[in-house]
Amino acid sequence: MVEPEDAIFEEREELMLSPTGGNPTLRIAHFLKPSVVSIDELPSPFLSAEPTISELENLPMKVQFRGWQRPHVKWKMWVGNLHSKYQSMWKKAGIYEAIMCSKYSIFRQQGLVLGLAEKWCPKTNTFIFPWGEATVTLEDMMALGGYSVLGDSVLSPLVTKEMEEIHEILLDALKKTATSGSIIASQHSWLEHFMGNGSKYVHEAFLSYWLSKFVFPMPHYRIEKRNFPLAIHLARGTQIALAPAVLSSVYTDLGLLKEKLFASTKLDYKEVLISAPFHLVQLWAWERFTTFRPTPISITQGEPRPARWHKVKLLGVENVRLAIDSAGENFLWRPYAIALNHNWLFPMFYGDKEQWVSVDAALDKGLESYTRCLRACELVGVQSIQQYLPHRVAMQFGIDQDLPGHVARYNMNLSIAWSHYNRSIGDAKLYIPPRLFEADVTKRYFEWWRQSVSDQKDAIKNFVTRPQNSRILQVYSGKMENYNVFVLPSSSVECHKVDIKDSVKKTNLLGTLSENKLAIDVKPLTVSLSQSISHSTANDGAPKKDSMIIPEPKVTQSEGSTGEAGKSVAGTTVRELGRSTKVALHVKHNDGENSNHCITEKPALELEARISRLERVVAELKAARAK
Repeated sequence: MVEPEDAIFEEREELMLSPTGGNPTLRIAHFLKPSVVSIDELPSPFLSAEPTISELENLPMKVQFRGWQRPHVKWKMWVGNLHSKYQSMWKKAGIYEAIMCSKYSIFRQQGLVLGLAEKWCPKTNTFIFPWGEATVTLEDMMALGGYSVLGDSVLSPLVTKEMEEIHEILLDALKKTATSGSIIASQHSWLEHFMGNGSKYVHEAFLSYWLSKFVFPMPHYRIEKRNFPLAIHLARGTQIALAPAVLSSVYTDLGLLKEKLFASTKLDYKEVLISAPFHLVQLWAWERFTTFRPTPISITQGEPRPARWHKVKLLGVENVRLAIDSAGENFLWRPYAIALNHNWLFPMFYGDKEQWVSVDAALDKGLESYTRCLRACELVGVQSIQQYLPHRVAMQFGIDQDLPGHVARYNMNLSIAWSHYNRSIGDAKLYIPPRLFEADVTKRYFEWWRQSVSDQKDAIKNFVTRPQNSRILQVYSGKMENYNVFVLPSSSVECHKVDIKDSVKKTNLLGTLSENKLAIDVKPLTVSLSQSISHSTANDGAPKKDSMIIPEPKVTQSEGSTGEAGKSVAGTTVRELGRSTKVALHVKHNDGENSNHCITEKPALELEARISRLERVVAELKAARAK
């Protein structure tokens, strides 16, 4: 069967293996187009060889995240006041969940955001890690921002006389709410003017505030008049594709931040302003990097996914760069497909079984949204046009990865770019993988990536490979006051021994240790996973330093009985407990207090994924015996 030129999927038999290595298996695989079958047709990944900042926490310039907004208490009240009257219109326009998301506060983990920006490649709009390529996608805009990928362009003009009249009314209100001697209206003065004043156009004013503060934030916290036409459309229930516009702004500012980070090693940049809603970048990382994220909170049914991270306590990571580079084994490619212990509902395209769905005029809006996330296109924003290349990160959608082909640009003007984004689906059928399917890479992709990484002397040191043998580690716990860096005892870690003051209990797991194992005494862990370990203090109130074995902060990779790797990096400790990996991290409280937390990297919520894999293996064995 000849595939359409603009098809999204292709299916063929290939030698496939895990992105972290292993034995290749010949099977039918599914790929996102375009892909190539020869390494000669493809350049190396854009692994950065540029100088890096020695300390991300102590930059020679100040980074202002102006787009990282926290909701004012009056904004939450305004949302509540208008909810019953306008919620149906918000749902029709595809912005209901996005408005609900604006009620939550996400504390900034600046070191993590800067560490990700350091890995950004503006040529591909992807993060280039030593262990693979990933990016923020349209799916993330839907799940974490509540934005729609369907609808009209954010630059849609006003089409009726009534709309134009409302536009003039909003412009007049802008002048009235401007501060004395200025033509700029602050967001605060706009909210104070319209909230509760009974204006006929309060809905348009409400949406203008929301767009200016949370969706397309302005550097100087003002109401932006260019958002008025968009607010007028949304107030009438017109669906607008906000997801590509917001993602375009995120890509643009990731490129800007990457540029300034490297330029700051050569030039005297004092400040850089980031206007995009960068909390989405941090949420993207928290959903995927399980080893150094905070513990999410439980949410009630109907709350959007970002509610899990509302005001959670930040975890300090001693060396973010090292933690990111060593995170390949524990990176969650499809976090939204895992059954979480809360009431967030799966989108319909996360099915338990593989599906092929026919494309016709009656295609479900959810599946249409799914296809928009999977195909390369231009992202039209309010101030930028960025290229979107999901075929480079197919595993984020549960689809196998092959060598990514070149995609031509369609950014000659806004009209052409939008037409390319909004084009019809070229496939006769859509492939939907099982939500728990673990995608692989082709053998040639693995070799291409490995070779590309080996060419980078700095990157190869942290390249992650799947462990080939199995060991069981000793577990230790107890008081860790005044120490931020926890590292597993290992033959590859240099240690020095000091006195242990407190009584301890030794804990062993079944199995063997390396020949140079360290025998240490430990206290049993008596707190729950979500419970912090309180500080012990001396009489003067200062934290006491318990004597303990203190390893030097080197990177280690350890293997457990299940064959899963635990990693210890500066700022984190990974402790293998059967199938559950725990991470002890230093917590920075808002009031300046410090404490230590234990969080579960592979908690019970991932048990479903493990069971599903075992069920597939059993099914394959039964099928083989039946033959």
